[in-house]
Parts: sequence; structure tokens; C-alpha cells
Amino acid sequence: MKLHQSLKSKVCIVLVSLCCSCAFAQDEDTEGMVAVPPEQTPLVEVQVRQDNLAPYKERREDHGIYFGLDYEGLDLKNYISTLDNKSYEELFGTDPVPLIHLSLDYKYNFMLGSLALGVDFGKGSISDNVSGSDRTLDITKYGVGLKYTMDMLFNEPYVAPYVGINFWQMGISESSPTDSFSATTQMGYNYTIGFLLQLDWLDYDTAKNTTFNWGLENTFIDVYATQYAKTSAEDDPNTETDFLYGAGLRLEF
Repeated sequence: MKLHQSLKSKVCIVLVSLCCSCAFAQDEDTEGMVAVPPEQTPLVEVQVRQDNLAPYKERREDHGIYFGLDYEGLDLKNYISTLDNKSYEELFGTDPVPLIHLSLDYKYNFMLGSLALGVDFGKGSISDNVSGSDRTLDITKYGVGLKYTMDMLFNEPYVAPYVGINFWQMGISESSPTDSFSATTQMGYNYTIGFLLQLDWLDYDTAKNTTFNWGLENTFIDVYATQYAKTSAEDDPNTETDFLYGAGLRLEF
């Protein structure tokens, strides 16, 4: 019995010694540390991936990009040939120059819509089909533009009206079998009114997949009317037009 009690006492002494050692070690580890109140704990910013299934009005970010491809009929009704002083109508009748445009815009989104600032390039050519003189007119157009689009009218931009202005220079080349002329105009401008028609609703699942995989927010049909003014130089060819009509495809990323 005495042996049993002696062994028990020794075990108790060892356990107490271990506990004291652990407490002492813990005190040494925490020495010099300062407790930080919860309200002073640094905040960690967590970025949540865009919800591609949310309506456009909720999911869109502050910045975006437009890529556009469109066609317009450029009817230079006041153009007079430098080669023989014939009018546009005498040379080409009522057929316009088929001008194909490429455009790239930076887009800033805000609560009332969006502003887009970008560059564009256009090219077109027409050959004589009236007088039989084998005349050709080539147009190259490059410029910068600003657009305001009302794309926050609905949760999705099913219809988005817009207005814009474009500043440009034109390269004009005219040729006949015996002569030719080419020049680059001074700065001119044209203003545009139009609307975008969203196509995503035609195939909802595909539209959401392209948003998730490629960042394509919207696909639009672009329909517009535009009018060109004269350039700033009196000796430039007359680029003034009536309202012209155009249409194309616009992609928003």
C-alpha cells in the first residue's frame, strides 16, 4: 500500500512539473506581443468574379471596349472632278461610294449611359457606270469620334439610342484612262444619330457562354443616319452630303 501511494505521489509531481514548464514556455512565446482590438484589424479586399448571369445593368463594369464593322453609302452629291469638272452625278449617277468602316472605341460607363472615344478607318471605291469614260473614284477615310449611348434604359440594352460626332481626313483619288488626281483633305466632320439593337436574346445560352469565356458583353446591330460637312479648306473637294444611312455590327467587351 505504501509503495502504491509513493508511486502515485511521484506521478503527480511529474505532471505538475510538466504543466508548469508548458505555462512558462507559453509566457515566453507571447512576451512582447500586443493585443490588437478587433476594430483595428487590417481589412482584406476580396474580389468576386463577375456574375455573368446577372442583367447587364448590374454586371457591367466602369470600362469597356467597342469593336465595330459597318457599311454606309457615301453620296458626294457636290463633288466636282478635278480632271474635267464633271459632277458626281454625271460620272457615277445616283450610286453612292460603298464605304466600309472599322472602328475601335474605349467605353466609359456611368449611371446615365456611356461615353465612347475611339478611332475609325473607312475605305470605298466606285467606278463609272453612266458616261462610259471608265472613271474610278477611291475614298480612304480615317478619324476619331465621340459617342454617347443611352444603354441603361432597361436591365438589358435591347434598344440603345446614341448620338456621335466624328472628325476625319479623306484621301480622294480619281483616275481615268489618260489622267489621275489624288489629294488628302483638311479636317472635316460628320455627326451621327442611331440606335443599337441587342442580339443576345436570340440565343441566350450562347451569349452567356461568350460572356464567360471571352468577355463579350453584348452583340448589337448598329443602324444610323449621318451627315458630312465641308472640310476646313476652301480648295478641298466638296464633301458635304445630305443624311446618309448605314448599318453594321458592333461588339462590346
